[in-house]
Parts: sequence; C-alpha cells; structure tokens
Amino acid sequence: MKKTSKIDRIREIVEVLLKHGLVDFIKELGLISFVSRSRMEDQLEEQMETVDAPQMRKLLEDLGPTFIKLGQFLALRPDLVPLEFANELRKLYEHVSPYPAEDAREIIEEELGAPISELFDEFYNTPLGSASIGQVHEATLKTGEEVVVKVQRPNIRERVRADMALIKKVAELIEKWVPESEMYHPQDTVYEFKKMLEKELNYTIEARNAQRFYEAFEDDPDIIIPKVYWKYVTQKVLVLENVKGKSIRQAMDGDYPVEFKQKLASELAQAMLRQFFIHGIFHADPSPGNVFFCEEGKIVFLDFGAVGRLNHERRNKLIDLFIAMAKGDTIRVKDVLIDISVQHGDYDPQELEWDIEDILELYKRKEDVMFKEGANEEIMMIVNKHNISLPANFLLMERALIEIEGICNALDPKFDFFQSAEPVIVDIIKMRYGPKAQLKSIYSSAKDYKRLISNLPTKINDVLERFEERDFAVSIEHKGLKELEMRLETISNRLSYTIITAAIIIGSALVVMSGEQVMFGPYIFLVSVLMGIWLLSIIVRRGSY
Repeated sequence: MKKTSKIDRIREIVEVLLKHGLVDFIKELGLISFVSRSRMEDQLEEQMETVDAPQMRKLLEDLGPTFIKLGQFLALRPDLVPLEFANELRKLYEHVSPYPAEDAREIIEEELGAPISELFDEFYNTPLGSASIGQVHEATLKTGEEVVVKVQRPNIRERVRADMALIKKVAELIEKWVPESEMYHPQDTVYEFKKMLEKELNYTIEARNAQRFYEAFEDDPDIIIPKVYWKYVTQKVLVLENVKGKSIRQAMDGDYPVEFKQKLASELAQAMLRQFFIHGIFHADPSPGNVFFCEEGKIVFLDFGAVGRLNHERRNKLIDLFIAMAKGDTIRVKDVLIDISVQHGDYDPQELEWDIEDILELYKRKEDVMFKEGANEEIMMIVNKHNISLPANFLLMERALIEIEGICNALDPKFDFFQSAEPVIVDIIKMRYGPKAQLKSIYSSAKDYKRLISNLPTKINDVLERFEERDFAVSIEHKGLKELEMRLETISNRLSYTIITAAIIIGSALVVMSGEQVMFGPYIFLVSVLMGIWLLSIIVRRGSY
C-alpha cells in the first residue's frame, strides 16, 4: 500500500478546491504556491462567490474521508450550520465508495498476525457496506460463528493528520476574518471534531462502546446488540456478531402489518430513552442505516462509532427538562435550560420564557411531531438570540431524538412520543425515588459522616497544636462593625454610670440611716436619686429595655 505524504495530500486538496472554483479560498489558506499561473488564470473565470448546501456536500465528498466525517459531524450540530446544510450533509452517510478487498485482507492479516485462512473458515470479498473510515465484510469463524469484520481504509491515519492541519488553519481564518463566528468557537469545534475522529480511528473504543451497550440491553428481550469478539479486535480491525436483520427503512416503506410497525416504533422510542436517562450512554447516529429489525419484531442497533455520554448530574437535569416539556411547564424548562447551558452575554428572562412557550405550543399540536425539524430550527434560533450555548451532548441527544422520531412517525403516523415514554418515565421515577435509591442516598450520607468523624480527631489535634504554637489567628470582617462598636461603647458607659449612681444612692442612704450628722448626706442621697430617675427616663424614652 502506497503511503501518502503530507505534500501530496495538500496538492490533492488544492486540486479539489480549484475544481470547485474556490480560488480566493486557496489564496487565504496560503496554498497559492501549489497552483501554476496558467491554471490559476483558467480558474479565475469560473470562481465561485458562494457555496450552497448541495455544492458543499459535493465538495466534502471530493475532498475525501476526513472531510466526509467533518460533514457528518456538522450534520449532527445544527447549532453550527443552517438546517438546510445540516440536512444536506446527512446525505454524506450514503454512497461511500468501497476500497479493494485485497487491501482489507492485507490489513487484517497484518493486525491479527495470521493469514486469513487461519483466522476465518470463510471470508467474503464483496463488502457488506462501506463508510468514510472503513468497510465491513462478512465472514465465518473457525468455530462456525457468523461475524462481520470492520476494517479501516488504507493509510487513513496519515490522510487524517494532513487534513486536520488544513481544517485547523481554516478555523483560525474564520475566527480572524468573521467576527460573528466568535459565539460558535470554530477552533474549539475543530478540536472537538479531532477528538471524535481520533476515537473513531481506534476500533477498540468502538468495541468498548458496543460492549457497554451489549451489557446494558443484555436482559432486554426486544433489543439486540451484536456481541464483540475481543480476540479479533485491534485499533484497525473489529469483529462483531453478524445479526441477521433488515434495515428499519424496509419496515418504514414496506407493507408490514400496522400492529407490527406500531410495536417497532414504541420499542425504538423506549430503547432510546433508556439509553439517555437510565444508562447514560446513547447512540448518537440512530439513522435508518444503523437501526435494523428482525422478523420477530426485535430492534437491532449497529455501528457504535458515534456515541454520546451523560453523567449522573446531567442525566437528572435532562430528565427534569423532558418531564417539564411533557407538562408544558415553561418556567421549569427555562430554569433547566439556563442551568445546563453556557451564557455568552445578557438575556431577557421574560422574553426567553415567551420564546420557550412558543416552542412548547408546537409540541402540543397533534399534527406536529415533538422534535420535528422546524421545532429544532426554532430552538437553535432561540439559543442564539439569547446568547446561550447548549452542551454538545445535549445537541447530539436532540439530533438523535429527531432521527428516531422521524423513523417512529414513518412507522406509525399516530405515534405519540410522550405516550410511548410513559413506561420509561415510571422506571426513572423508581430509579430516583424508590427504596433502593433512598438506601443508596442514606449509605452515601453515612459514608460522608463516617469520613467526617474519622477525620475529626486529626483536625482537632491540628487546631490544638496551632494553639500551643501560638500560630492561630481568626480574621473577621463584618459590614456595620463600627456602628456595633459605638453601640457597645454607649451601653458600657451607661452601665458604668448606672453602677456609680447605684453606689452613691446606697452609700448616701446608709449614711442617713446611721443617724450620724453628716452635712451633705441627705443632699447627696437626693441628687443620686434624681440621677437614677433621669437615667431611667432616657432608657424608657428610647425604648432600650
């Protein structure tokens, strides 16, 4: 297999950009040296000023696997591209040309360290399917088990490295020359895409994702996840159980009984909701090509390269959001939305509530599906209007819901998402508030208290040691402390005055009662009594008693 150098790859990219008339773009990227003057003059007349959605899709197709993956990534991010472009880029999942089976066999033998004849009883050269990163072949293991073998394209990693350098440069130019792009964070988006692509280039990660799905739905009689054959898994090769089924599109378009289609729709919706809210890992691309069904009515999920994850806290927030949407609770939807989002500027809470209420009105209409494309576009307009960015996994989840609901409505025109969700919501309530959850909460609190009590002697010992070393200082700052100090001084003075007055009264009274002839005794007694009465009148008048 011939290696592609970085320079060769740049030349290929420049040729494609020229083919599409993007002369100015080549100049901006600093790649003009790769184009001859005569070629440049020929292309100037055909230069394109703008690129529409179909042209963008065709351009990405011609640029190759990395750019096809970029288009697929953007198709899942309607917050980054207009809906028209997102829908057009979804077509990049279709009609990807296969590569020669000889290359696939060579990669398998190199990765697994043995000839094909020793690894498989049968290996079929005609690909079962082809994608931008790899393709799939059917095979039979020596044990007789029927499997599918997913093999990466030759030299795909080298091409990706060269392409990512150019994509990064494009993001830098966009941030530099398009001020409006700031809220979309082009360079951060490219970094996010790079991380996603690196995961997809490592089939061991996809194998772990598939294994996690397999374990999550192992006891579900209506869902099938292919088994992973770990003995045959490397970064470039993945072997899975060959589950015999048909694309869900055949059920959508085919002449199947109404009850059968309704059952498929309900099971598919519930399976996705359990992924979101119970398992915390979900299929981020449940397109018809990745969802199959068996004749007995079981749902099959395939291809776990694009997977979203939700931690416990985020899952609970999304559950709250989902329930609030089901109830039409505008204020609660707004509160949760603000809680999970990132604000890039000011927003008007009242206006945001009104906009959310308009969206919820769309959901209430029976003729409108819950996550239809129009509603999705409205949501993106609202978050942009109010300077809000939603988490990437939330957007992946929303896009997956749109895809699933489109399938469910094709299977059952009367499909009601919230009605289908009821069994899952019951499971969620049990999970959050049932005895097991309460015991888990008590156990968690008990562990915290145990940790606190076990650390208490050490903490007290530290404090005492600091006292002994006279290295203990407490700094208190209190607003209004000066006024408090003046008030305490007044009280102290008044108390002192009271004690002195009382002492004079008692002393002069004792002198008078003794019968001794003291010149000023009665007068001192009288004055001290008057002083006491004056003090008492001040206290009563100010209400300070």
